Amino acid sequence: MALPLSELLLPLPAACSARDLLCRTGSGNSRRSRSSGEDCVGAMVDFVDGSPGSPEVAYHKEKSTFFQLASKHVAHASMGAAAVLDGAPVQEDHDDAALFIIDPQVDFHEGGTLGIDGATADSERIAKLIEKHPDSIDHIFVSLDTHHRIHIAHAAFWRNAAGESPAPFTEILHADVRARKWVPREKQLDKWALEYTASLEKGGRFKHVIWPYHCVLGTVGHAVTPVLMPALDEWSTRRQRAVTWVLKGQNNRTEMYSALKAEVPVKDDPATHINRTLVASLASHRQVLICGEAKSHCVNQTTRDLLSLWPKDRSSDIVVLTDATSPVAGFEEKGAQFIKDMTAAGLTMCTTTDWVPPPKIN
Repeated sequence: MALPLSELLLPLPAACSARDLLCRTGSGNSRRSRSSGEDCVGAMVDFVDGSPGSPEVAYHKEKSTFFQLASKHVAHASMGAAAVLDGAPVQEDHDDAALFIIDPQVDFHEGGTLGIDGATADSERIAKLIEKHPDSIDHIFVSLDTHHRIHIAHAAFWRNAAGESPAPFTEILHADVRARKWVPREKQLDKWALEYTASLEKGGRFKHVIWPYHCVLGTVGHAVTPVLMPALDEWSTRRQRAVTWVLKGQNNRTEMYSALKAEVPVKDDPATHINRTLVASLASHRQVLICGEAKSHCVNQTTRDLLSLWPKDRSSDIVVLTDATSPVAGFEEKGAQFIKDMTAAGLTMCTTTDWVPPPKIN
């Protein structure tokens, strides 16, 4: 069983140096320094999946060089790709609709680092929908693309033979990685880059693209557009409910267009796999309205993943708000194909002005 992080971070006893490797002896909880044999604070940390950890872990001030992937020796809560923040509600009804707004962030609106033409108008229409029907929308879920600068879809992750980073919108194919045209700057990720690009292309949804730096946590571009935020605040105050924030994209090793799972799940990060709990929460409502940015990518993949676990006889209860989502420039065909496929699957296509709330349950 993994020890609490607070115990791992206690100072080392005087008998142990900062370079000591810590290990567990036998089946008990005693820890001893491999070099000095003295008891030390710290322990071998078990993996998230329950498999035993390795004793070769350096804690405290030094970064481990004993794991190919550093995340293997920390608790999942500190490295997951996604998180759902719901304000810990006491008890709330789910009788009406849920509104699922995908990535309504400054960087995805005109003037942002990855601005989408039409995004501001989309958010204006979403805000008006909320203001018009606050009592018919029981819950609002808002996903937030949430990246670190060193992310697999950002230029700083990669280099060529000259040490240069790729330009925005560069497509990096599996063949490019195999030929070492582009490689990760962190050499220990060479194997993962090969696996990742191969898996992405095999999945058939997208090839790997380098995007402009966007939605980096802590920046203005990560925030919700001011066009929409007042409507969210007003709804929250009126209904006395928190907006449920769905953070996605925090694992630097994989792209996460969908708010429900990564494009290529990472074995040691359960948050990259499909979030069945979130799907069940959405399905507990009579309808789910989906909108936001972008129709070609994140709205597209979130809806497809939601549909993959949705009750087969309730396809029409997923409503795509067609006037409240726009595609990334150059990917208009992806957006059009998404609408075509979802219509064929039985989802409801509707505008924000045409949507009629389901009748109240007495």
